[in-house]
Amino acid sequence: MKREISGPQIHVNRLEALTDGVFAIAMTILVLSLEVPSRNQITSQSELVQNVMGKGYQFMSYFISFFVIGSIWISTIRRTHILRKTDYKHFWLNMLNLFFVTTIPFTTSLMGDYGEFEFAELLFHFNILVLEIIALVQWQNLINNRDLIREDAIDDANLIYYRKVYIFHVIVPLLGVAVSVFTPVWSNLVYLVIFFRVFFIRR
Repeated sequence: MKREISGPQIHVNRLEALTDGVFAIAMTILVLSLEVPSRNQITSQSELVQNVMGKGYQFMSYFISFFVIGSIWISTIRRTHILRKTDYKHFWLNMLNLFFVTTIPFTTSLMGDYGEFEFAELLFHFNILVLEIIALVQWQNLINNRDLIREDAIDDANLIYYRKVYIFHVIVPLLGVAVSVFTPVWSNLVYLVIFFRVFFIRR
Protein backbone atom coordinates (compact mmCIF):
# COMPACT_ATOMS: atom_id res chain seq x y z
CA MET A 1 0.00 0.00 0.00
CA LYS A 2 1.38 3.40 -0.97
CA ARG A 3 1.29 5.97 1.81
CA GLU A 4 1.63 9.54 0.71
CA ILE A 5 2.41 13.05 1.89
CA SER A 6 -0.18 15.74 1.24
CA GLY A 7 0.81 17.94 -1.69
CA PRO A 8 3.62 16.65 -3.95
CA GLN A 9 3.62 12.89 -4.31
CA ILE A 10 6.28 11.83 -1.83
CA HIS A 11 5.45 8.38 -0.52
CA VAL A 12 6.07 7.50 3.12
CA ASN A 13 7.97 4.48 1.80
CA ARG A 14 10.63 6.83 0.43
CA LEU A 15 10.83 8.63 3.78
CA GLU A 16 11.35 5.24 5.45
CA ALA A 17 14.12 4.37 2.98
CA LEU A 18 15.93 7.67 3.60
CA THR A 19 15.56 7.26 7.36
CA ASP A 20 16.93 3.71 7.35
CA GLY A 21 19.86 4.80 5.19
CA VAL A 22 20.83 7.71 7.44
CA PHE A 23 20.63 5.58 10.58
CA ALA A 24 22.69 2.81 8.96
CA ILE A 25 25.42 5.25 7.90
CA ALA A 26 25.47 6.99 11.31
CA MET A 27 25.77 3.65 13.13
CA THR A 28 28.59 2.59 10.78
CA ILE A 29 30.53 5.87 11.05
CA LEU A 30 30.21 5.60 14.83
CA VAL A 31 32.93 2.94 14.90
CA LEU A 32 35.42 5.53 13.62
CA SER A 33 35.42 6.97 17.14
CA LEU A 34 37.61 3.93 17.96
CA GLU A 35 40.97 4.98 16.61
CA VAL A 36 43.44 2.31 15.52
CA PRO A 37 46.96 3.10 16.79
CA SER A 38 49.48 3.95 14.06
CA ARG A 39 52.43 1.66 13.39
CA ASN A 40 54.97 4.16 14.74
CA GLN A 41 53.18 4.10 18.11
CA ILE A 42 53.45 0.32 18.51
CA THR A 43 56.69 -1.63 18.60
CA SER A 44 55.55 -4.81 20.34
CA GLN A 45 52.51 -6.93 21.02
CA SER A 46 52.46 -5.89 24.67
CA GLU A 47 52.28 -2.22 23.63
CA LEU A 48 49.41 -3.06 21.26
CA VAL A 49 47.51 -4.86 24.03
CA GLN A 50 48.16 -1.98 26.41
CA ASN A 51 46.98 0.56 23.85
CA VAL A 52 43.76 -1.34 23.08
CA MET A 53 42.99 -2.04 26.73
CA GLY A 54 43.54 1.65 27.46
CA LYS A 55 40.61 2.50 25.20
CA GLY A 56 38.06 1.06 27.61
CA TYR A 57 36.18 4.34 27.97
CA GLN A 58 36.05 4.84 24.19
CA PHE A 59 34.65 1.32 23.77
CA MET A 60 32.04 2.00 26.44
CA SER A 61 31.06 5.29 24.76
CA TYR A 62 30.78 3.50 21.41
CA PHE A 63 28.68 0.70 22.91
CA ILE A 64 26.25 3.09 24.59
CA SER A 65 25.97 5.39 21.58
CA PHE A 66 25.34 2.45 19.22
CA PHE A 67 22.44 1.17 21.27
CA VAL A 68 21.06 4.66 21.92
CA ILE A 69 20.96 5.19 18.14
CA GLY A 70 19.35 1.76 17.82
CA SER A 71 16.69 2.76 20.35
CA ILE A 72 16.00 6.00 18.47
CA TRP A 73 15.81 4.08 15.18
CA ILE A 74 13.24 1.66 16.63
CA SER A 75 11.25 4.64 17.90
CA THR A 76 11.38 6.22 14.44
CA ILE A 77 10.28 2.96 12.78
CA ARG A 78 7.31 2.78 15.17
CA ARG A 79 6.15 6.25 14.15
CA THR A 80 6.52 5.73 10.40
CA HIS A 81 5.00 2.23 10.45
CA ILE A 82 1.63 3.48 11.70
CA LEU A 83 1.38 6.26 9.12
CA ARG A 84 -1.37 6.21 6.52
CA LYS A 85 0.00 9.43 5.08
CA THR A 86 2.15 12.27 6.36
CA ASP A 87 2.09 16.06 6.37
CA TYR A 88 4.79 18.66 5.99
CA LYS A 89 5.16 19.17 9.73
CA HIS A 90 5.89 15.47 10.28
CA PHE A 91 8.08 15.33 7.18
CA TRP A 92 10.34 18.21 8.26
CA LEU A 93 10.42 17.07 11.86
CA ASN A 94 11.71 13.77 10.49
CA MET A 95 14.38 15.60 8.49
CA LEU A 96 15.38 17.54 11.62
CA ASN A 97 15.55 14.23 13.47
CA LEU A 98 17.89 12.80 10.83
CA PHE A 99 20.12 15.88 11.01
CA PHE A 100 20.76 15.35 14.72
CA VAL A 101 21.22 11.61 14.16
CA THR A 102 24.14 12.42 11.85
CA THR A 103 25.81 14.48 14.62
CA ILE A 104 25.91 11.56 17.08
CA PRO A 105 29.21 10.11 15.71
CA PHE A 106 30.86 13.50 16.30
CA THR A 107 29.54 13.97 19.84
CA THR A 108 30.37 10.35 20.65
CA SER A 109 33.95 10.77 19.41
CA LEU A 110 34.30 13.98 21.41
CA MET A 111 32.94 12.27 24.50
CA GLY A 112 35.27 9.30 24.05
CA ASP A 113 38.36 11.51 23.75
CA TYR A 114 37.44 14.16 26.32
CA GLY A 115 35.09 12.35 28.69
CA GLU A 116 36.69 13.99 31.70
CA PHE A 117 35.46 17.39 30.51
CA GLU A 118 31.90 18.34 31.37
CA PHE A 119 31.40 20.15 28.04
CA ALA A 120 32.02 17.01 25.97
CA GLU A 121 29.53 15.00 28.04
CA LEU A 122 26.94 17.79 28.02
CA LEU A 123 27.17 18.11 24.24
CA PHE A 124 26.41 14.40 23.85
CA HIS A 125 23.50 14.55 26.30
CA PHE A 126 22.01 17.59 24.56
CA ASN A 127 22.39 15.81 21.21
CA ILE A 128 20.29 12.91 22.50
CA LEU A 129 17.90 15.25 24.34
CA VAL A 130 17.09 17.16 21.15
CA LEU A 131 16.43 13.88 19.32
CA GLU A 132 14.08 12.66 22.06
CA ILE A 133 12.23 16.00 22.16
CA ILE A 134 11.75 15.84 18.38
CA ALA A 135 10.41 12.28 18.74
CA LEU A 136 7.95 13.43 21.41
CA VAL A 137 6.80 16.35 19.24
CA GLN A 138 6.35 14.03 16.26
CA TRP A 139 4.31 11.61 18.36
CA GLN A 140 2.15 14.43 19.72
CA ASN A 141 1.63 15.65 16.16
CA LEU A 142 0.35 12.20 15.17
CA ILE A 143 -1.98 12.08 18.17
CA ASN A 144 -3.36 15.50 17.27
CA ASN A 145 -3.79 14.50 13.62
CA ARG A 146 -5.35 11.05 13.73
CA ASP A 147 -6.07 11.17 9.99
CA LEU A 148 -2.34 10.56 9.48
CA ILE A 149 -2.53 7.23 11.31
CA ARG A 150 -3.86 3.98 9.87
CA GLU A 151 -7.09 3.06 11.66
CA ASP A 152 -5.93 -0.51 12.37
CA ALA A 153 -2.45 0.53 13.52
CA ILE A 154 -2.92 1.56 17.12
CA ASP A 155 -5.58 2.05 19.78
CA ASP A 156 -6.07 4.72 22.45
CA ALA A 157 -4.42 2.61 25.16
CA ASN A 158 -1.25 2.24 23.10
CA LEU A 159 -1.23 5.96 22.31
CA ILE A 160 -1.17 6.71 26.04
CA TYR A 161 1.50 4.08 26.68
CA TYR A 162 3.80 5.32 23.94
CA ARG A 163 3.40 8.92 25.07
CA LYS A 164 4.74 7.80 28.47
CA VAL A 165 7.62 6.04 26.70
CA TYR A 166 8.58 9.18 24.79
CA ILE A 167 8.46 11.30 27.95
CA PHE A 168 10.63 8.71 29.71
CA HIS A 169 13.19 8.93 26.90
CA VAL A 170 13.31 12.72 27.28
CA ILE A 171 13.98 12.36 31.00
CA VAL A 172 16.98 10.03 30.50
CA PRO A 173 19.32 12.58 28.79
CA LEU A 174 18.18 15.22 31.29
CA LEU A 175 19.35 12.83 33.99
CA GLY A 176 22.63 12.52 32.09
CA VAL A 177 23.01 16.30 32.15
CA ALA A 178 22.45 16.34 35.92
CA VAL A 179 24.93 13.50 36.56
CA SER A 180 27.60 15.09 34.33
CA VAL A 181 27.73 18.08 36.68
CA PHE A 182 29.05 15.79 39.43
CA THR A 183 30.89 13.07 37.48
CA PRO A 184 31.25 13.78 33.72
CA VAL A 185 33.16 10.59 32.91
CA TRP A 186 30.39 8.20 33.95
CA SER A 187 27.31 10.27 33.12
CA ASN A 188 26.64 8.38 29.87
CA LEU A 189 25.90 5.25 31.91
CA VAL A 190 22.43 6.70 32.58
CA TYR A 191 21.36 5.45 29.13
CA LEU A 192 21.55 1.90 30.40
CA VAL A 193 18.21 2.49 32.15
CA ILE A 194 16.61 2.36 28.70
CA PHE A 195 17.15 -1.41 28.74
CA PHE A 196 15.10 -1.59 31.95
CA ARG A 197 12.25 0.63 30.78
CA VAL A 198 9.74 -2.15 31.35
CA PHE A 199 10.25 -1.77 35.10
CA PHE A 200 9.41 1.94 34.97
CA ILE A 201 6.51 2.03 32.51
CA ARG A 202 3.54 -0.32 32.51
CA ARG A 203 0.92 -0.71 29.81
